[in-house]
Amino acid sequence: MSISHRTNRLKLVGTPSVEKLQNGRYKLTVTCSTMNSREDWYSANKARIFPDFGSLQSAEMSIDGLAPRTGEAYADMRLTQVESGNRSSRDGGDYLVALTYETLGSAFVQVKDDNTDYELNGLRRVTRTSIAEAGTDYAKTVGTSFIDHQIDAETAVRCYLASYGIDDTDSFRQVQEVYIEAGVLSRDSRPAPAQLAGCTYVTVRSLGTPVTPTGVLVAESETESDGYITYEKTALQGTIVETKQTYKDVVDVTVAGIVNCTQVSKSSGGISGTIAVTQVTPPRTKTLAATVTVEVTTSPPDTAALAYDLGDISCSVTSISMSENFRGTDVFTTSSGNSRYSGQRKAADMSARISTYPNCHLSSATGSGEFSYTSSYQNDSTNPNSIVATAQTSTTKTFTDGTGSTSASYSTTGVVRRNSRPILTALNGTVYFEVITWTV
Repeated sequence: MSISHRTNRLKLVGTPSVEKLQNGRYKLTVTCSTMNSREDWYSANKARIFPDFGSLQSAEMSIDGLAPRTGEAYADMRLTQVESGNRSSRDGGDYLVALTYETLGSAFVQVKDDNTDYELNGLRRVTRTSIAEAGTDYAKTVGTSFIDHQIDAETAVRCYLASYGIDDTDSFRQVQEVYIEAGVLSRDSRPAPAQLAGCTYVTVRSLGTPVTPTGVLVAESETESDGYITYEKTALQGTIVETKQTYKDVVDVTVAGIVNCTQVSKSSGGISGTIAVTQVTPPRTKTLAATVTVEVTTSPPDTAALAYDLGDISCSVTSISMSENFRGTDVFTTSSGNSRYSGQRKAADMSARISTYPNCHLSSATGSGEFSYTSSYQNDSTNPNSIVATAQTSTTKTFTDGTGSTSASYSTTGVVRRNSRPILTALNGTVYFEVITWTV
């Protein structure tokens, strides 16, 4: 927009000075004095003396001695600064006005050469200051916009916009941009814990673009600062799935017990015979040397050849007793003073019980016995004055019947114990397990 400076209230002092700036820009300084040096006149006309910021140099300046000349105005030269003050008395005491114009176009151009540093782990950081006329649109995006920055004859380095700041005035819009080379900021390695012996955690922090270290990715994060992203990725390097350790240890195992159904002979106090019994050697504990293997795997074993696995070994024994007993009922005395039995009573008894023996097997599944004794007398005489006594014998028969395991059918070599637990989950969902196995 062309803006006129209205009426002639200024006159040129000396010759305008011109300074060439970078990127085809110029700076023009025009020094003028007021047409009237009275303070009251200056106060009343200062709004007309000072042109608007952003005014084009090609506009009607209305300065005595500096009439516009066709084709001699600088392109896009706009007013950026106005200064005023009294000249010293020896210089005539005039009131001076200095007008400064600079080239300000509709596109941003650099004010000066870039500032470059390498403080970010050797990554290039470029600070660039650009300027344009007031209101010029700034359309770059942090983290996406980039420059291919080149110093002298080197290969250009691509740097991404990390941040920017805008300084707006009535005359211009100035932008300071910071570009950073994408790459690794740091690399923080550390040994993995004992369960993952031989492996190392490697963490890489990078700017602008994610950098994934080799190995199994176990953690990652993104941090946004002013729209620019810092990436952090951690991977586990080394052989993860393998046998980590082997050593010797001692373990306690259980040896199966033995159940023997048999009979024993006894005689005492008029009672003699055999009786069925269950002889039991209970399960016992034994200590063995074992080989312990520590390994890491992605699929812990769910089957194994187990040693001393007594889970399927057990038996039970049914003990049966059957008795036939004779007992006299009446005892009386004859006329001669002798005792006499008359009549008898016969009784039968039967009982059974079941005993269980976990972790035991049968060496003999059956046993039987029988014993008898005189339990009463029967009077067989029909003469009331005589006694003819016949001994009555009671009998007891016993039996043992075993069912269940008949042999120690278990292996004495193989796995006696195994512990498994998850120790690591990768970002792809793979779970790693520590498996500890005791083998005899």
